[in-house]
Amino acid sequence: MAQERKLTFIYLPIILSVAILAWLITPIYDKIAVIIRDSHKGYLFLSFLFSVMSYFFMGFTLMEMLKLMGYKMPFWEVGGIAVVSTTVNYFISSAGVSGFATRAHLLKKRHVPYAISVTSSVVISALIYFVLSLIIFQGILLNLLNTREFNLRFFENVLGILLILFLASAFVVMFFHADLRASWSRKLYRGINRILFYFSKKEIPNESFNKFEKQLNDGISIVEKRKYELPKILAYVAMDWIFTIYILFFSFKSLDVHVGTSSLIIGFSFGMLMTVIPILPGGLGAMEAAMAASFSQMGVPWAKAVAAALIYRFFYHLVPSFFSIIIYWGLKISEPYYDYLHDKRIKEAK
Repeated sequence: MAQERKLTFIYLPIILSVAILAWLITPIYDKIAVIIRDSHKGYLFLSFLFSVMSYFFMGFTLMEMLKLMGYKMPFWEVGGIAVVSTTVNYFISSAGVSGFATRAHLLKKRHVPYAISVTSSVVISALIYFVLSLIIFQGILLNLLNTREFNLRFFENVLGILLILFLASAFVVMFFHADLRASWSRKLYRGINRILFYFSKKEIPNESFNKFEKQLNDGISIVEKRKYELPKILAYVAMDWIFTIYILFFSFKSLDVHVGTSSLIIGFSFGMLMTVIPILPGGLGAMEAAMAASFSQMGVPWAKAVAAALIYRFFYHLVPSFFSIIIYWGLKISEPYYDYLHDKRIKEAK
């Protein structure tokens, strides 16, 4: 039974993603191999460099959010937690839950309460969706100014913006509205307990949930009192997105393909929408197919569109995943230091 569950939740989504990639790549494998072989290595290096910068700003975002809530840690640790928790989502399909669980676990080892992890993650997610919607809106506006056409693509993009804004607004309303928060947190608690019992025959005690709920309310109160600091975090999120988009830009440049700003943003956005598909780890396969189809409609040769999407996947997803193994090892080594600090504070308080 345990093996069947493992197959369903981990291996089956990966197999599905690999199947989509095989369907996408196999017919044009020879063309893609030649295209990547002849790519400009300087632009490939820039793609790698901008990927590094994107993850740097991801770390700055989490660090500032935790600092706002009263938890200060060195950047190398917070940045490492951001990298590890993000890359987990690229291998386990869980609609981002696996990444959040990893982040919460690593922060808990540094004596950051789970409720603070939840609060920081929800606020950051809302800001991420908000900035993404602004980026898509900019792409639509630029495209409209260039073509002056209200075609099907225009309305698809508008629908995409509305969907993303709806998700961001739903996050904020459900989280900051006291009655809604009390309702969904209790339902979430019951749902998690059912899942835990299904897998391990264990449950979270009600006392632990009450403690979590109090910490959650305290964390939200802190955010509301210090909301004037959120624009700084918003700027970090925006820089993260900008550097991420330029990974794709230099991927195309390495293949001698020039993509205009509006086309780049729109094609990128279609790919990002596919990464939220819960059954595929990191949208693997679906993201590449969506990006390639979008850019192909804009005049980019199909083989080069697929190659650029694969290069983007390599530098933004696979390379950081390899580094995250080493980073995770370093984070585990530093955990006893936080236990020592925690025990020291308790002794001093007595």
